[in-house]
Amino acid sequence: MEAITVSVPRAHGDTSRLAAVDVAVAKGLRALAYRPYAAVLGLALLCALLFLPGIASLPVTDRDEARFAQATKQMLETGDFVDIHFQQETRYKKPVGIYWLQSAAVTAAESAGATLTDIWAYRIPSFLGALGAVLLTFWAARGIFGRETALVAATLFATCLTLSFEARIAKSDAALIAAIVLAQGALFRLYMASDPARTRGLAALFWIGLGVGILIKGPVAPGLSFITAAVVLIFDRRRTWLRNLHWKWGVPLLLLLTLPWFIAIGVSSGGAFFKASLGQDFAGKLASGQEKHWGPPGFYFLAFWWTFWPAVLFVTGGAIAWLWRQRRVSRRVLFLLAWIVPWWLIIEAIPTKLPHYALPLYPAIAMAAAFAFREAAQGVSRARLSAVLWATLATAQIVLLLGLSWIAEAPAFPLLAAVLVALAAVSAFTAASAWGRYSRAALAGAVVSAALFYIAAFRVGLPGLEPIWITRSAAAAAEKLRGCGDAPVAFGGISEPSLVFMNGTRTILGSVPGSAEALGSGAARLAFVNGSRREMFEKAFEEKTGAAPRVLGCVDGVNINGRGPTRLVVFARPETAALPACVPVPDTECRDKQTVRWRRLFDTKF
Repeated sequence: MEAITVSVPRAHGDTSRLAAVDVAVAKGLRALAYRPYAAVLGLALLCALLFLPGIASLPVTDRDEARFAQATKQMLETGDFVDIHFQQETRYKKPVGIYWLQSAAVTAAESAGATLTDIWAYRIPSFLGALGAVLLTFWAARGIFGRETALVAATLFATCLTLSFEARIAKSDAALIAAIVLAQGALFRLYMASDPARTRGLAALFWIGLGVGILIKGPVAPGLSFITAAVVLIFDRRRTWLRNLHWKWGVPLLLLLTLPWFIAIGVSSGGAFFKASLGQDFAGKLASGQEKHWGPPGFYFLAFWWTFWPAVLFVTGGAIAWLWRQRRVSRRVLFLLAWIVPWWLIIEAIPTKLPHYALPLYPAIAMAAAFAFREAAQGVSRARLSAVLWATLATAQIVLLLGLSWIAEAPAFPLLAAVLVALAAVSAFTAASAWGRYSRAALAGAVVSAALFYIAAFRVGLPGLEPIWITRSAAAAAEKLRGCGDAPVAFGGISEPSLVFMNGTRTILGSVPGSAEALGSGAARLAFVNGSRREMFEKAFEEKTGAAPRVLGCVDGVNINGRGPTRLVVFARPETAALPACVPVPDTECRDKQTVRWRRLFDTKF
């Protein structure tokens, strides 16, 4: 039996609308699951619905995405696809894999009319990585748990918030999760294989997955596979499945995929890459919380209920207890627990905490949730606490998004409110379905809830929060002031990487005196200076040139990376007043008192 619902008698609810929806969803799942191409197409369409909204309208984000995109942009500008740079600085925290993927995507997008500053082109590998991870979850689970359970597992994984976020951000984690699911899925099937003679293809996929994972993010993929296999070997005395890995040609295949670039970067950097990536970045995260990303043990347990939303509805206490009891009698459950538990304990122990560090666990958790609902039957509790928690999280997300959009006076606020009202209605249906144990109806509601929330957040809400995109506003102002000269733009008192991506590789990021020096010497045509350091800039400029700089306007917003409400004052050299195209920007007027809601909320005085 493949149904995911918990089959229990219902006194009078079977004729209700929830029961009718539950039955209809069950029929739909079975129809899709036993038509493999239909299942793949259905999952692909679901991923497009969940991941694509906002991928083009969401501005480039700081700081990681902007750094990845700018490094790729410089690869394309210079033609050097071995070394990795952000402006003049080397960027040796991660290997080259994601930059190659982004370079290929941007090159293809350019043929369709895109430019090097279109961030959506750099996000294509992330979307394809997330899509691939979902389809690979279906592939891996299908051979282990059956078609319908595999379809449910892939659907749960597709809806989770962390994957949805990573799918539309131009960094390495979505591509990495595809490589991890390929490797872990192949390892799972190799462990369960009954015919060793037919495992060569799976073994090749395992080693290829590890190789791609290493090129994208170093030791993460092989580390997870090694730990999973080691735990399985501790609790399962059978060793014959190790032959299925075909080490003799698998390891050479792995080295063939990875060694050429590592040798090339080792020679090119004089060994600096290995010192920076392993000795500083990787080892530093193990030793302390890097870049203010410290968190206590238990961080991922608390974050899980939001980062795995809405699929967290199907992770119940009864299901977890049932899985734990099955670890000694079910090899499938043993492998899933070996995938989940050790890695979870490791990331909880590491001082550096970021939500996406738990993403490699989510395919296994989705499989475990789908399997538990199929097999546990009467043993799984009603999970009404999960329904209440889920509804609370959904309500909090709706209120937060509405509140931020109202405060920022987002232009699309009426549309956002309409979408969120629909989300509230669907969320109520989903919670009611889970409360009444109509799990398949709840699954359908969770999927629709995810789609509505991601459209509301990433397509309508976040792009419309003008104040938080201060670097976008600064880039727009600099574009309008192109008539002030041919030199690049300087920024003082603000150093977000997105400024370089949007304004060009030659953009000057530095101190306030450095921006005054650049503008005064003609190395910059404009200087955007943090308003709190305006006097410092004007003094330094006058000492350099003997004249006062020309003020062209201001750009106001919120620097969300720790600096709060920020004003950037736009300066030019005094002689630019004679240039007809170098005129103050009308929408950057400097005002002493702001009137919009977000500034009143912060009580900001510029």
